[in-house]
Amino acid sequence: MAAWIREASDYEPERSEPVGEVIRRWATRSGVAKTSDRDRVWAAWQALLGPEAAHTRLDGLRNYVAYVTVDSSALLSELKNFRKQDLLEGLRREVRAYFVRDIKFRLEKTGPPSGGKC
Repeated sequence: MAAWIREASDYEPERSEPVGEVIRRWATRSGVAKTSDRDRVWAAWQALLGPEAAHTRLDGLRNYVAYVTVDSSALLSELKNFRKQDLLEGLRREVRAYFVRDIKFRLEKTGPPSGGKC
């Protein structure tokens, strides 16, 4: 009898886990899910910024420059004028596979929902 059939017949609720976790583990082991430079930079960015990262979006990496969109002018000013150097150093320390030379910020405010009359 095949090994996978024996495993399937040994089903125990305590050992069950979500299918997504099984697929994610398989993809990692098989090499199918290789982490891209963009994913590495984004993960490091989120770790460096913490909750404020929810107000930013990594739009891309081109020529060793990270392009980041920010949804708040106050946060944009803080990141651009006071924290940019620390963020660059943190990205260089955390992401060794891709060297980030600069960060370019742009503001994109999300307006009120369109369609309805006020």
